[in-house]
Amino acid sequence: MNQHPASQMDTSRATERFVIFLLGAALGALVATVVTVLYAPQSGEETREMIAERSRALSKRARSGGDEFVRRVRDATDEWAAKLQAAADDLVAQGRTNGQSEIQSGE
Repeated sequence: MNQHPASQMDTSRATERFVIFLLGAALGALVATVVTVLYAPQSGEETREMIAERSRALSKRARSGGDEFVRRVRDATDEWAAKLQAAADDLVAQGRTNGQSEIQSGE
């Protein structure tokens, strides 16, 4: 009798389930494509043009959204850099003040 460790059996079952899932997803995509082509309200040429127009519009929106995101990140970074610089300047000034007071008290 050939016995496999439980972990090997679990792995093989998981792999089998995953393969079945992938085959089902592929079959579903194929059926959806066929149904879409059969019941499309416009010709293939019109459908391709519509898809191309929507792709261009989405691309344009993505680029402008990306530009806006970059601008906001730069603004936030500049703001934080200014705050950090101010805090560093305050610490340096405090260090100088404390150092001078120690020198004066040590005399």
